[in-house]
Amino acid sequence: MNMDNLQICSFTQRTKNDTFPIMNITCAILAGGYSTRMGQDKSTLEINGKALIHYVFDKAKNVFQDIVIVSNDHSAFKGIHVPVIKDIVPARGSMAGIVSALMYSHDPYVFVCACDMPFIHENAIHYMMNEMNGEDIIIPKTEKGYEPLHALYSRSCISYMLTSIERDRLKIAGIFPVLTVKVLNDHASFYNNGRSVFTNINTAADLEMMRKQR
Repeated sequence: MNMDNLQICSFTQRTKNDTFPIMNITCAILAGGYSTRMGQDKSTLEINGKALIHYVFDKAKNVFQDIVIVSNDHSAFKGIHVPVIKDIVPARGSMAGIVSALMYSHDPYVFVCACDMPFIHENAIHYMMNEMNGEDIIIPKTEKGYEPLHALYSRSCISYMLTSIERDRLKIAGIFPVLTVKVLNDHASFYNNGRSVFTNINTAADLEMMRKQR
């Protein structure tokens, strides 16, 4: 693979007690808009009086200095004062949102997460950042597979993602063979009070479960 464009930075080691926002990494929250399974926009869905995206943002702001939301359906979110950008390329799936965030950011890495992951936690993010060692992608893998919407991506991924989108190959794992990828297997930090931080809200049953636990 061509490593000429790989940008490698040194990052401060962080622990679960750190609360200061980290620099050199942008956080991108993907807010895809209308959900056919939920029958409405998940990002603004209120749970116990709080929009779902706020659960994610409130955790992200404890870790990151720079946060951006990627959404084609919103220009702003009430109570969240960060840039909202649209997909740079018209394509289905999350890859368009990820590459849009990478192209927007001036930082060498972007941490990508979804707007419907209410159990996301700082400990998991800190752990992943401490595992970085110049790879193009740092991604967790569970028994259900890779977690591309809770992963770190280098700007060196941009050209490969654009090529994949042009070829309508939209699975993140499809670019793994041409990049350096660190896969993180199951770890204690990936759980928040017994719930996987990768849990997302897709159905009415998921929503009811969330309301009972909040």
